[in-house]
Amino acid sequence: MEAKKAAIRLNMIELRKAAIDRNLETRAEIAEAIGVSTSQLWRAALPADHPSYNAPGQSFIAGVLKAFGEPFERFFFLD
Repeated sequence: MEAKKAAIRLNMIELRKAAIDRNLETRAEIAEAIGVSTSQLWRAALPADHPSYNAPGQSFIAGVLKAFGEPFERFFFLD
């Protein structure tokens, strides 16, 4: 049996908390702050087994870290 590969996942709850702290109220505002499209944010927030799910890439991760100035571990986890 083949082992499941580890993947970096977005902790959307923590992202929403950080966004609220910075008065970002909509997904469009959050996406703009991190430098991605709203569809990229939507796809990263989906369950991993959803056909439209897309794991956050380097620029997505870097955008979150730059926009919110918090550690990687707050917003992302290994699944």
